Amino acid sequence: MPHFDNFEKKVDEENDIYPTTSIAHGEQRRASVSDAVFGEITEGGPNYRAVGWKGTTVLMLKTQIGLGVLSIPQVFDSLGLIPGIICLLVVGVMTTWSDYIVGRFKLRHADVYGIDDVGRKLFGRIGYEIFGITFALCA
Repeated sequence: MPHFDNFEKKVDEENDIYPTTSIAHGEQRRASVSDAVFGEITEGGPNYRAVGWKGTTVLMLKTQIGLGVLSIPQVFDSLGLIPGIICLLVVGVMTTWSDYIVGRFKLRHADVYGIDDVGRKLFGRIGYEIFGITFALCA
């Protein structure tokens, strides 16, 4: 593991990211960043905040492809080829739109991690509790 003695740690106050230092393997030190959502982001771990547009595109496509891929043969068997393709395209457009909206919201509110945090942003403590309980019951 390399030494990071001269590593300049940057503070991103806009997104509430503050660097921390932790001890690993005795005398060696590593620089890490503490994030409200992802926790401690270290040199060796994935940093989803710096994925870039290509990596984000791959992650979004994984979301769309994984959205019920095992049920596609049954849907095509029930509906037929053309209606099945139309339904698949409609679901793909809906998923793309929701990914876009969630991405825009996440850029504006980096401290939000789950639906209960959205409830807190919208309605305070009572929203946090109601959204959290509703999600737990329906998920």
